[in-house]
Amino acid sequence: MIVLQSLRPFKTADLQKLVNYNFIMPDRDNTYSTNQIKKISQCHSSLGKRTRLASPKLDRWKDLNKAIIDWQNNDALDETSIKVAEENNFQFYDTIQKKILSDLFSRFRTIYPKRNSKFNHEYLVKQAVKEIDGEEYGLTTHFAYEFEDENHYEYIKLKTAHDPEPELIDRAIITKFKNDNEEFYTAAIELDDLVEIESVENPDEIIDDYFNILEDYLNERKKRNPGKQCDYCDQSSRCGQFPLINADKITNRVREVKISKTNLVKLSNCERRTAWNVQYGLPREDYVEYESESTATKFHQFSQKLLVNNENFSDNENIESFNQLTNEEDEVTREQLFLKYQQLVSQLNNYDDLKIKEAEYILGFTCIVDGKGLRDGKIVDQKVATIYTGKSDLAGRLGDTPIIIELKTRPETPEDLLEAQLYALGASQLMKSESEIVVLHIYVSDNKAAVKERRFGLSELESAKAKFEDISKKPASWIPFDALSPNYNVGEWCEFCEFKNTCIEFR
Repeated sequence: MIVLQSLRPFKTADLQKLVNYNFIMPDRDNTYSTNQIKKISQCHSSLGKRTRLASPKLDRWKDLNKAIIDWQNNDALDETSIKVAEENNFQFYDTIQKKILSDLFSRFRTIYPKRNSKFNHEYLVKQAVKEIDGEEYGLTTHFAYEFEDENHYEYIKLKTAHDPEPELIDRAIITKFKNDNEEFYTAAIELDDLVEIESVENPDEIIDDYFNILEDYLNERKKRNPGKQCDYCDQSSRCGQFPLINADKITNRVREVKISKTNLVKLSNCERRTAWNVQYGLPREDYVEYESESTATKFHQFSQKLLVNNENFSDNENIESFNQLTNEEDEVTREQLFLKYQQLVSQLNNYDDLKIKEAEYILGFTCIVDGKGLRDGKIVDQKVATIYTGKSDLAGRLGDTPIIIELKTRPETPEDLLEAQLYALGASQLMKSESEIVVLHIYVSDNKAAVKERRFGLSELESAKAKFEDISKKPASWIPFDALSPNYNVGEWCEFCEFKNTCIEFR
């Protein structure tokens, strides 16, 4: 492996450390950030051209970062430098997001008060380099700030997420190229803490593993690997996973917003609740870091293990094997799960030639309508693409017909039709069938089960498409940077809303 340490203008100590290395700088096009390599490790198609997908937390991070830089570089009184930094960088946001940004800014100043150190924020990196097929490639970990004090350096990563832990590859590169006079920290804003970045024991092995991931990507750039990462990917409207249903192509001039199945249901009750989740990314008031698995979740997981690629799932021997999967559960839970599974299989037995091929199957589509956007600080007409996504419990074929199966441990609700239409439209594109799609909702309790079967032919698919085009007018009307632009609707859902107190304050 050829390695290179590049963090600031080289000094004597740096050059001495590089004596045993081949000093070659890869072309910028051959350099990949650790964030990019993480995306590649999940799916090759996740790395592509820049999009206009709503990324509120990243947008706020950028403006918070600018405010911190302005504050650090301003020699005026602290009160003045803070005010100027906020006015310069937070002015285009609504009152809610200004408050969020001011709070984040205040937290950083508490974590890392201004002091008499030399401050730098220009392209601070450490980099590992390797030759692949005769060319030099680099993996780079970035830092927001460098503070120098008497030849001692502190490097800071700025994190506003609940989980501030750097990726393993970041830690490996830092461990490999750390100098004696350097320290590395994460400014964990949500934790109100400055956390030292821990070293790893095997940095060379980790770096090699990630270069292998990069080499695999370079040999097959278009390989797709659909999964839960699609919910966070900014390329999924372009890679074919969530295809366009009412347009031929999507350009970089089109504003995009991604709405999950869960947020789609919320949208039917209150625009603001969904918008604050997906367009503006307001902090949730009900955030729970760790949550134990429910019986319903366990039922889904165990059922999926037995049903996928098992054509003999209805045999008594296969049904009994469910108990083997649940042997680590307590006796009451095992009995509840087994009764539910027996009821589930009894309903699936009503369908001949059923082959279940996938679990947690990602489905969705993209719909483009006329909407609003911002240009030079002014509201303008703009095309807006809404990407609808959902994870179906099971997917396969009923003969030659695509079938999507949803398992529910609750009674039927009106929103289940909306969910079925989302899956049917997504499956008609992804599973290559426009003649008919079958969507089953199976409602399972401890002692009975019921099935709601919906068959979507051409007319039903066209009706669903028209419905989603109409729904898409709502997110298309939301003004970027203005979280107060979406309408709110008071109802029984307010009791469980993750923004209940914030919403009441700003009505």
